[in-house]
Amino acid sequence: MSVAVFLGPSLPLDEARRLLPGATYLPPARQADLVSLLDDPPAAIGLIDGEFHQARSVWHKEILLALERGVHVFGASSMGALRAAELERYGMVGVGTVFEQYACGRLTDDDEVALRYSHDDGRYVPLSEPMVNIRATLLAARAAGLPESLCELAEREAKALYYPDRCRRAVLDRLRASGAGPAEVAALDAFWREHPVDAKADDARALLDVLAAFAADPPPPRPPGEPVFRTAGLDTLHDRERRVRVDGREVALADIADAAQLWHRDAATANAAALDRGLVLVLADLLRIEPAEEDVGREIERWRIRHGHTSDDSFAAWLRRNHLDHDGFRDLAAGAARRRLLWRWLLYSRHVERSTRLVIDRLRWDDEYEPWARAAAEAGEAAEIEEELLFSADPTALARERGLSIDTDLATWAEEAGFNSPEHLLLALAREVRHP
Repeated sequence: MSVAVFLGPSLPLDEARRLLPGATYLPPARQADLVSLLDDPPAAIGLIDGEFHQARSVWHKEILLALERGVHVFGASSMGALRAAELERYGMVGVGTVFEQYACGRLTDDDEVALRYSHDDGRYVPLSEPMVNIRATLLAARAAGLPESLCELAEREAKALYYPDRCRRAVLDRLRASGAGPAEVAALDAFWREHPVDAKADDARALLDVLAAFAADPPPPRPPGEPVFRTAGLDTLHDRERRVRVDGREVALADIADAAQLWHRDAATANAAALDRGLVLVLADLLRIEPAEEDVGREIERWRIRHGHTSDDSFAAWLRRNHLDHDGFRDLAAGAARRRLLWRWLLYSRHVERSTRLVIDRLRWDDEYEPWARAAAEAGEAAEIEEELLFSADPTALARERGLSIDTDLATWAEEAGFNSPEHLLLALAREVRHP
């Protein structure tokens, strides 16, 4: 059973690996990290640490996407405790005292778990102390007999500090500046040095114990959660910032698109086609064009013929390489089916003229008219074909003779290509037109 854990300064990595061997340990989560796991999702995700100011924080909706896909998501200690308290009602599971304090409303501020740290040689070194740890240490100091008033003052002074500046020395300096007695401050200093409480580490251990039990006795697959309401922000996260693995390296989808937009061998045409496809889908939405299931099925079949993936194994391998699942590919096919329905509407609306003017205009705009005009002129009139030969001709054989491919029947091909009839298409195939 696969388990992914986001872990940083809350607990040393070597200790975590002793508690939960076999898990995949990832650095503190930032925005798009969780959604990037969902192409091949683990059975469970443990969120302990996450970025606050160093990068954009892990977003609630990508956690909801993981829950929607049926992934078990646990949180504790730091960012995980915060997000678990916010998303508990949607199915995220919180573990530990920090989570419980957020869940009941005793803690509300993000800075309670935030800290400053360095990352050297794979080790996270805390450079400040999180407020939840300071509170836990002061609570232990009260229980050990230190004055309650002193501990309460220390708690207020610690909270008044900006979170990267919070540490034992800074809190004690503020106590002295506020007039606290030297003996009491010294006693608190000694207790703090000798008996610090690391609530975040304790909760991280508790979460790893929960995940170890989960892995040892996996529960039934989690029922998929409620569909996550799609927004422009979520679409951007999933379609642009999500990272995929290519040849062992991670790359953002945006970087793939950027590369193609600049370096595709015909970038201008490829970009125009992508935008035109987007505009067609917008128009289909406005006109409420919805293809039937058989239309979508035909698009899938034709695509697989056209691209040489007629076997299921070949198609499945292509999906993996293109970071798609069957549902995602079906969405692409549904878009193609909607576009094809609009094409048919356009051709029907133009009656006999069909697509002639549209093709001629495109050739002129792309400065390709002259070579195609010469090619057509050189071909001359259609070869004389006896009527019985014309109607008995095999369109697939004719297409292959001319170096063309066909992924559908003759009537559909003729209709979609803008010919007035299948016979018109056969006549055009009979002409010897050389590619300019």
